[in-house]
Amino acid sequence: MISLGLPRIPQRGRIFSSVFIDTFGWGLFAPLAFLYFSYNTGLSFSAIGSAVSAGTLAALPTALLAGWLVDRFSPKAVLVSSNLVTALGYGLYPFASEWTLIAVATFLVMTGDRLYWASWPVIVVDLASGRKLDATYAAVGTIKNFTVATGALASSGLTVVFGHGAADLVLALNVVTSLVAAVLLAGVRIPATRPGPEPGATEEDPGRPAPGWRDAFTDHAFTGFCFFFMLLTFAWALPSTILPAYAVEIMELPDWTPALFLGINSVAIMLAQMPVTARVSHVPRQRLIVRSGLIFVVVFTGLYLVTKVPATTAIVVLVPVMLTFTLGEMISLPAANALVASSAPAAIRGRYMSLFQLSWAISGLFIPLLAGFVLDRGALWVCAAFGGIALLAAIGIQATAYRIAPADRPGPTPRGAQTGAPPPGHPSDEAASLDLGPGESTRPVSTKDVT
Repeated sequence: MISLGLPRIPQRGRIFSSVFIDTFGWGLFAPLAFLYFSYNTGLSFSAIGSAVSAGTLAALPTALLAGWLVDRFSPKAVLVSSNLVTALGYGLYPFASEWTLIAVATFLVMTGDRLYWASWPVIVVDLASGRKLDATYAAVGTIKNFTVATGALASSGLTVVFGHGAADLVLALNVVTSLVAAVLLAGVRIPATRPGPEPGATEEDPGRPAPGWRDAFTDHAFTGFCFFFMLLTFAWALPSTILPAYAVEIMELPDWTPALFLGINSVAIMLAQMPVTARVSHVPRQRLIVRSGLIFVVVFTGLYLVTKVPATTAIVVLVPVMLTFTLGEMISLPAANALVASSAPAAIRGRYMSLFQLSWAISGLFIPLLAGFVLDRGALWVCAAFGGIALLAAIGIQATAYRIAPADRPGPTPRGAQTGAPPPGHPSDEAASLDLGPGESTRPVSTKDVT
């Protein structure tokens, strides 16, 4: 397989091919997903929207079930199942002619999504370790941005050629790509290692109950981090939810500007995600996530200030503002996924990851409500609300993330770890997790080590 700058992990051909094929199919259908029901039913947009919302909300608790399934069976089994469930959900779309069937189809698709995000990051931990985790997550993000964009462009082309008939074609292609991705993933060989006893366990306590949900929920440093990271994800609504209405309605910019800025965001991630992740590989993950929160505060401050300049100047100034926002995304997301994956006890890693992934699901329920409220009240409300939430998130992550102990650290979190400093006589997590091989140095990890 041609390297393409991808990380050197086992079976990367199958792994990255499955990501490419799966997300390309999603990108094909995503632009037409909501319109599909309009084309094929007599329902109003309000009825369709309520059915989609109902199905999405009903699927929310399956995130916790997904975490249990990952730990009970294996991340590979759950990941393959996620593709099959997604294919089944999309396969129901042509038959969803009434409200209930739309809700059921959406529930299946969103359940597949919950299964995917609980299992995929855990599989990466089985194939990579140390800072190669960050690189792997960065590479997946790069592939996804590229394939979704190319899929959307292909969908646009098919729509031009076939009109409304393209919707059925791209839906069929989406189902096929989900099934092909499942076949590719089924052939991935994951090391069949079972977690040993928890660090610190003793032979005098052989009957110690296996770790479970209680352990995850009572890990207050971790649950606190998840809460504040959930607040941080509010900033991710900028390109797709906030900026379109903000630019056109509040700033009175041309209708084409939201697409321009969203395109800048996507292209920047495709080109720079892996190099940026390699560049900051020497920085503690916790610090990167905190910095991203502060970057988002600067972005929303700049977003307010550009309302004071003429429209032509505002368009030019918004380009570096959007690039700054993208930098915040790029430094924080791989670091956050890697921090959670590397700190979770192996026996309940699926539960930890599913709790973390709920950050996105929960914020997704409230972002539209908050965005609608503040957009009606003007630029200052928008920027103060979302910038303030980003600042609160940065402060909270600073207070909680450094208290998260690596999974391989015995006993309770050392006092030094609570302040971000390594405990006496202990190598720091950032240095020890590099997994240096023979002849390797402690320089930043190459971008070719990204998954």
